[in-house]
Amino acid sequence: MKKKMLAVLFAAMMVCGVAGCGGTEEPAKDAQETAASAKEAEMLAYLKELPAEIPVENAVAEGFFTIKDGAVAGGQEAWDAFLTASENGEEASVVLCQYTQMDGAVLDYLYYSAETGYLLATDETRGGFEENEEEERDYFYTRSYEVLKTFDDFSLQEGGTAYDICVLTNEPEMDEDTFRTYWIEMSIEAHQTMLLYVI
Repeated sequence: MKKKMLAVLFAAMMVCGVAGCGGTEEPAKDAQETAASAKEAEMLAYLKELPAEIPVENAVAEGFFTIKDGAVAGGQEAWDAFLTASENGEEASVVLCQYTQMDGAVLDYLYYSAETGYLLATDETRGGFEENEEEERDYFYTRSYEVLKTFDDFSLQEGGTAYDICVLTNEPEMDEDTFRTYWIEMSIEAHQTMLLYVI
C-alpha cells in the first residue's frame, strides 16, 4: 500500500514539474516518507532475527531497556541516552523489552531522527499468544509518531501497584488529563496515542 501511495505521489510530482507548478515541499515530503519506510523495514528485520525466547538476562546483556515485574531489570543507561539524544534532535535508537504476566517478552524498537520523527516497531510474538491453526497471525507492526512524553503525574494501577507511563503521540499538546480520558473512555488507537511502557 505504501509503495502504491508513493507511486501516486511521484506521478503527481512529475505532473507538477511539467506544468511548472514549482515548489519543493512535495519532493521533500516524498524523500522523508521513503526514508521512514526504509528504516521501518530495517527495524522489523532486526526484530524478526531475534530468538523466539529471550530470558531477562539475555535482554539485559543485549543492552535492551528491560522491565520485569514492574521494575527495571537493566538497560536504564540505554533509555537515558535515547531520551537525551532525541531531545537534542540527534539520531538515536533503543530496544524496550517488557515481560508480560505470562513471562513472554514484548519488544519495542524505538528510533528517532529529525528526518523521520519517532518510529516504533513492535514484536508481540513472544508475548504469550497462542498460535491460530486456521489463520496465520503477524504480531509485528510499525507506527510513526511526532512526540514522546513521560507523564510523571499520571499512573496506571495494575495488581495494586501504580506505574508511571510514557507515551508516543501525534498530538503535541497531549497532557496527563487528556491521556487519562483517552485511556478510560476512548480507543487509544483512534487518537494515535501509544502507551510505550509502564514502570
